[in-house]
Amino acid sequence: MTSSSLVASGIIAAGTIAVLRKHTMDNSQVKLVHASQTANVDDDLSLLDLIATECPSLVDPEKGRFLPSALLPTSDMQTCFNAVRERFKRPRIVEYERELISTEDGGTIGLDWSPPFAQMPADDRPIVVLSHGLSGGSQETYVQLTVQQLTAEPHCFRTVVVNYRGCAGVKLTTHVLYNGGLTSDYGCALDHIRQRFPESPLIGIGYSLGANLITKY
Repeated sequence: MTSSSLVASGIIAAGTIAVLRKHTMDNSQVKLVHASQTANVDDDLSLLDLIATECPSLVDPEKGRFLPSALLPTSDMQTCFNAVRERFKRPRIVEYERELISTEDGGTIGLDWSPPFAQMPADDRPIVVLSHGLSGGSQETYVQLTVQQLTAEPHCFRTVVVNYRGCAGVKLTTHVLYNGGLTSDYGCALDHIRQRFPESPLIGIGYSLGANLITKY
């Protein structure tokens, strides 16, 4: 390939990246969709007001723009890059203690507690129950980063990630697979957590399909 061909190819590639990047930027505005009347957090503060105060980028499209890297200008490329990167090198950010529980039909669910009980003995502090996204688990970076924040000062919560059937190394012990409509598995996990920590308030966090499952539950 001649030098002129290389230059031409470089110009075409740079132009393509610029167009894709502009397309991503132009379509990256955030729009907050909510009910006509939102719940009140306090007597004088609605949930919508709280979100607007704490997360202004969700209510102001001009602040909610995402500027992608020139090397990964589209959402498809970013998704593929992260999938490949985490497959070869998945960071271990937090330490878990796994507990396996059984469902009524013989299925197996993995509960990953953090911090481990040796570091945080049983008490009545709030417990954050995390529900991962499609085919994910406690090993996902987005889950670990959340756990890291919740277990650190000033929160010091106890956290537990519900790893559904066949996810995050949990063995399949029945012919029933994990799916977003199987709310009974989530309920089974909550029942076990309540029995183990009857005095602890429970807080739910869900990601993607996990959030959909929590909402239906």
